Amino acid sequence: MVITAVTRAARRRRTALPALDRWRAVRSTLAFGACLTVVTAVAGIHYGVFAAIGCYVDAYGTRDPYPRRGPVLALLCAGLVLAFAAGSLAAGDVWAMTAVLAVVAAAATLFVHTLRLSGPGSYFVVLVSALAAFLPPVSLTETAARAGFVAVGASVSWLSAMSGRLVRPYAPEERSVSAALRSVAAFTAAVGQPRGDTSAAQRSACTAVHAAWAALDDTRGRAAPALRRQELDALMVRLETVLDAVQNAAERGGPPVPAAWAPGLRQAAAEVRAGRTPGSWPAGPGEEGAPSPGGTADCSPPSPPSSSRPRPRPSHAPRPAPLPPRRSIGAELRQALSSTSPAPTIALRVGLAVAVATVLGWALPLLHPAWVAVGAAASLQGGPGRQPSQRAGARFVGTVAGVAVTVLLAQVYQPGEWATVIMVTVFHGVSRALPPSALLLRTLLNTPVALLLVNAVFPGPGLGPLAAYRLLDLTLGMCLGMAAALLVRGVPRRRVCAAVSAAVGATGPALAIRLRTGTPHAASGGTAWRRTGDLWTMHASVPAEEIRSTDTADRLWPALLAVRRLLAWNLLAGPAAPAPDDGARVGGFLHALAEAARTDLPGSARIGSALSHSPRTPSPAHDPDLHRRLTALRSALEHAALPSPGTKPPADGG
Repeated sequence: MVITAVTRAARRRRTALPALDRWRAVRSTLAFGACLTVVTAVAGIHYGVFAAIGCYVDAYGTRDPYPRRGPVLALLCAGLVLAFAAGSLAAGDVWAMTAVLAVVAAAATLFVHTLRLSGPGSYFVVLVSALAAFLPPVSLTETAARAGFVAVGASVSWLSAMSGRLVRPYAPEERSVSAALRSVAAFTAAVGQPRGDTSAAQRSACTAVHAAWAALDDTRGRAAPALRRQELDALMVRLETVLDAVQNAAERGGPPVPAAWAPGLRQAAAEVRAGRTPGSWPAGPGEEGAPSPGGTADCSPPSPPSSSRPRPRPSHAPRPAPLPPRRSIGAELRQALSSTSPAPTIALRVGLAVAVATVLGWALPLLHPAWVAVGAAASLQGGPGRQPSQRAGARFVGTVAGVAVTVLLAQVYQPGEWATVIMVTVFHGVSRALPPSALLLRTLLNTPVALLLVNAVFPGPGLGPLAAYRLLDLTLGMCLGMAAALLVRGVPRRRVCAAVSAAVGATGPALAIRLRTGTPHAASGGTAWRRTGDLWTMHASVPAEEIRSTDTADRLWPALLAVRRLLAWNLLAGPAAPAPDDGARVGGFLHALAEAARTDLPGSARIGSALSHSPRTPSPAHDPDLHRRLTALRSALEHAALPSPGTKPPADGG
């Protein structure tokens, strides 16, 4: 008994520790160390620091597929260099500095959030621009030289970030698909239990499946997809079939799903993670067995262009999702100010905090006022799913711990130039091995890096006093960031409602055409998935931008799930006889729901009043399951909840 208890405790401890990305740590250490070492040896530590801050690009894009990571990171590298040059040119003029840093902070925030670039938001872009702005003014020639070294560091980090493509070009997509398989396996196991709450497992599974589809969507281009990506696409369509069946079992309160599904999905996840195609697959509903989705007997030829993709085949046959040609990066950026995007509010909040911090940093007698602006940006961005107060708390504790480590180091050792190079390289590499959720530990490791580099370039009071000023300046900046969060309170309700309305409204034409013609329509279906993706982004952003937790995200979730269930039916249902009347009724019904969703949040009295005048829920003759899903969407909007398992749908909706 004692041995068993000790073993379980040790296992829990290992699970609590953050998983380390060793390969990323090696790449970041080599890139950062090479830039800092070579430039320091050739031009001195003063220029080596500028190359080192260019290497901060390695904090971004680590989870993005290579076809998307390359161009988006290249744009970020160019933006980082321009932000540094703009800050340097504005140095010495407080109002020019304020304008430049506010614009840089807002523009970088819009860029990162709109393109969904994984990383710490606009934090490092603001840091680089603020450091340049608060340095003494220099000539144009010196500004160009410093910006050139920043470009060197950014370019080396870009090459490092893309180097994995030479070894495993599909690794990011494989990790996403593997995570989706594991999450659906956990949901399947939870549904298989006789008594238990499956809502958390269902939310986790749907979120992971959405992330995997987004990763595969990011790889699409004009050329035909590679064979491996076709296999992953086929796996995801099959996974949608399994997820749909498990959700049916959970929502209807029916018998548990086959016990072999969960271990089979876990095995498939391990195979995909290792870069292999699963040798077997859980049999779907009504199937005797299912061969490997990527086996030679089951491998489909390269998919045709999205606009001419074939209609869905039976669930045991792989086929690509009916999506239209992907939007360009420029088209995505033009959506930054859309009414369904949370990015403008977040950008306004960060820009305001940085502007006020810049003015105060200039006015107050601080040793390094740039850290005030950096602290303001840091408190508003960082770990995924964290509220501003949680981010600020984690960064504050991490900064205190990092300052303590630096002060202790200063008591026993004063590093020279090359010792500084070695130490900051090690600290930087280890910090990159940590996952984004380990915000406190990352801040702890990043703090000595900043202090050691600044101490090497601007020798003055020493590491001890410098660390104390760092803590003071960052604390002031974080307080300003929290004040901005209080002033600009989260994502406006009208944007949340617009995102719900857009997703419901885009689903209407997709289902209407599907019923009218008997086959799915690529363009309308792709638009519906895209609007649903915007709703996913809104659902994730709302709780991360709230000072105090509200129930907004919980009220959004049933509607998001109901829309997704309708789109899954549109994707997975087999061909049927054309039903123009059913198509017209479903299209009109969803249009009425979309108009009602624009009035207020799901579950509110206003949306209930608007829905009271909507038409009754259609009952397509050929598919009663569609009626159940339409009823679930109406319930999600009216009551912010899905119907209870086993509940008989109402006879009409109005």
